[in-house]
Amino acid sequence: MFLINKPLFLLICWLLPALLTAQDFLKEADDYLYPFQKVESKNLANFIKEIAADKRIIGLGEVSHFTKDCYDLKSAIIHTLIEEGYDGLVLEVDFGQALIWNDYLVSGEGNLDSIVAQSGWFTYRTEEFKSLLANIRAYNKTSEQAFQVFGMEMTAVNHNISWLQAYFKNILPENNSIFERLAQERNIVAFGSFNATEQSDYWTLFTELNTILMDHQDQLKAEKGAAKYAIAQRITEIMRQFATYIAQDDYGLKGEFRDQFSARNVYWCMQQLGTDSQIAIWAHNGHVAKTSILFNYDVLGHYLEQWFGEAYYAIGFNWNKGAFGAFSNEGFKRWEFEEVSEPSLSRDFAALNANYALLDVRRFLAKEPAPDHFLRQAIPARSDMSESYNESRSRMMEINLSKTFDAYIYIHDAKYPSAISWLP
Repeated sequence: MFLINKPLFLLICWLLPALLTAQDFLKEADDYLYPFQKVESKNLANFIKEIAADKRIIGLGEVSHFTKDCYDLKSAIIHTLIEEGYDGLVLEVDFGQALIWNDYLVSGEGNLDSIVAQSGWFTYRTEEFKSLLANIRAYNKTSEQAFQVFGMEMTAVNHNISWLQAYFKNILPENNSIFERLAQERNIVAFGSFNATEQSDYWTLFTELNTILMDHQDQLKAEKGAAKYAIAQRITEIMRQFATYIAQDDYGLKGEFRDQFSARNVYWCMQQLGTDSQIAIWAHNGHVAKTSILFNYDVLGHYLEQWFGEAYYAIGFNWNKGAFGAFSNEGFKRWEFEEVSEPSLSRDFAALNANYALLDVRRFLAKEPAPDHFLRQAIPARSDMSESYNESRSRMMEINLSKTFDAYIYIHDAKYPSAISWLP
């Protein structure tokens, strides 16, 4: 009789359920998988060069708003896109904030340390993001055509108001009521709550701004130029978007308006760069995805795919373990997760023994038409993290890659970014 010792038997019994339920989510994907060990990888750069030529927009997601590897990987991709002739980058940040960064990138206006440290969005107060801006500025100094950055957001308007104050100064009479309206103390907190009076105030401000721009169009264009007049018009439109956004009492409806307006603002930015412009987008996975992962409404990526078809290319990010930053009930803090143990896409990526990997989802699925293929189903993966996190949230999620992303970049061990203290 064949005998097996008891410890070995117990080990087999413990492992058997996991072995039986395990899935190989990357089965037959070898020709579409690109493992790499360093961010500065030829595998990554060559892949981006290959897909860039016939795309109008490349959406770059992130697994969290505060993970070093996402900053580094997206920066590497953006540098490659600049080399390939791309014209600009649109960020998930308020429109007026990006104007300040763009003035620095195009003309060297301002101090880089200050304009990053004064960002109202923690997402961009890192050494990694500052390094990206410094490198773009260095490129623009010797380039005939400047690479520009824009913001797509309408959820904060303090920088927009400051820009308009400077724009109208010395152009309109000092007794014009718009100066008093712009200087008025008001609630400007992004994602905050606004009472009925505050909501009405922003609608009134939009109406007055719109009237002034129409009544003084010729004068403003003659003295400030057509380009700045176009920005003033866009900021006024964003005031309308903001007024609409804060008037909603339903969180889902707020989010739906936010993504719709972001899509419109992305399109405006592209038009400013030229009718044939090519851009990248920097935002969370949840926004660049072609079908919503986190929400029950259509997101930015959905609209861009509707408008641009296959010329919109969404790159999502996945991760396994490591650190990220997010708000908690006790304020902003560092979180850290251990390696994924359950059967999942993240665990299958880990089996590649690489720091990073890229899966060419679009081409792989073109080769795999079967509707029941793993990547056409909802499959488990490490959860995306947003601006906040608490222990009650699941650390795993399900994702259907065939509906969400054209490529998926895996990060094995996420690192915490180099934070920059906020300078009010």
